[in-house]
Amino acid sequence: MNKIEKQAVSAEDLALINGYTRKDLTAEEVYTFSVVLCDNDIDRDFEYFTAETLEELSKMFVGVTGIYDHNPTAKNQVARIYSCQVENLSPKKTAYGQDYIRLVAKAYLPICEANRDIIAMLDSGIQKEVSVGCGIEECVCSVCGEDMRIHECGHVKGESYGGVVCCGVLKNPIDAYEWSFTAVPAQRKAGVIKSFCKGERYGLAENFFKKYHGKGDVTMSAEEVESLKSYIENLREKAEESGRYKAFLELETVKSGITAKLGIESDLLESMVKGLSVEELVRLKEIFEKKTAEILPIRPQTVRGAEEFGSARKEEGNGAFNI
Repeated sequence: MNKIEKQAVSAEDLALINGYTRKDLTAEEVYTFSVVLCDNDIDRDFEYFTAETLEELSKMFVGVTGIYDHNPTAKNQVARIYSCQVENLSPKKTAYGQDYIRLVAKAYLPICEANRDIIAMLDSGIQKEVSVGCGIEECVCSVCGEDMRIHECGHVKGESYGGVVCCGVLKNPIDAYEWSFTAVPAQRKAGVIKSFCKGERYGLAENFFKKYHGKGDVTMSAEEVESLKSYIENLREKAEESGRYKAFLELETVKSGITAKLGIESDLLESMVKGLSVEELVRLKEIFEKKTAEILPIRPQTVRGAEEFGSARKEEGNGAFNI
């Protein structure tokens, strides 16, 4: 159901595509295809989008870029969605008895040498599975109606309660930020990787730490593992940046202390600042700079006293510097 299909380029399609280009492209210069992004059936994580959620996402995904494996880098950009709509395939039903609805997008990429292999992979059917990245505000328990990301309702996704299989019902989308070609999507017919927020924007990894309290084992999907890896890598990069800033701040604080002429030797100043936090370093540096301001600018030895500055000095010009 999630097969990518080559589309003929109509005049209407071309007008929509050229809304995203710097120059108008012709039908011969673009390759277009349609793709099922997601649907309202139960996925491998025992979650599903409502019909209303899919309708909202259909507007959010227009203009969104396609990448590989949810890796948001410029070189990974493949195609861009120029049209998106919800399709109702009734009388086909979902696993929970509702009309089967899917979100279908039209995307384009330029026909050029750099994209030759990509087009070949699309045409051959090798590259066809996709997964979407979006922000969802609520994941509601299908059994009791509680938000499963906020409250521990006691129901476990995938388990049956009185003949009802517990699922997370995905509601209130807030963002649609990418779609990816991926080998094993979470949704069986299309694929989806999801992030959630409630009040503040907690991502998938933040929600994992918020929910996990170190008790027992935790099962994670491949998408969740990749999200957690990206989250940890981002933390590592921020830690390195913070370390570089702290080292720079320590050096600047020592320089300020020396300039302030407090009579403290440089090696002692260096030892003093090593154990300070960034906030303490900033405060100490400000104290040193205030002290420095009291003695700077340094006056030449031959300058007249402060009481003689003013009109007399203006009249004499540089006379005060004459020896």
